[in-house]
Amino acid sequence: MSKEVWIIGVDPPCPRCSLAKQRVERLAAELGLAVTLRDFTYGDPEARAFAEAIGKELGTAKHVAEKAGIDMDWERVSAVVKNPPSQPPDWGRVEGPAKRWSPEMDEALRPCQDKADSVGMLMTPILIVDGKVKQHGAVPSLEQLRSWLS
Repeated sequence: MSKEVWIIGVDPPCPRCSLAKQRVERLAAELGLAVTLRDFTYGDPEARAFAEAIGKELGTAKHVAEKAGIDMDWERVSAVVKNPPSQPPDWGRVEGPAKRWSPEMDEALRPCQDKADSVGMLMTPILIVDGKVKQHGAVPSLEQLRSWLS
């Protein structure tokens, strides 16, 4: 069975977008799945067309915060990115920007993730499997990804 997976993120990839992509690639290989992985930025015309077709806009946590009127502590978010308090369970298998991801990063951005749908936005990283949005605004767990890819 073949799956088409889209990851919509930022350029250059942030720790969250990078980790989501690496996890999809690694799990597809481990599970022996044929996966076509497409990597887009939130400004890519094809990604925007997809979002428009489902009545959404694409953006980052900052876009969501601005649109929803959320007063975010961006210094705290930046501090978590610069000095991750903990490591993901698969830390030894990730590289590049993904090494800077921590669960606390997603937690720091949770106010934006919680409001994204209510303001009509899909927040990066966005994971789409076979044309269906599976998650946006946070890095999916390994268990979630495994179930969506299987």
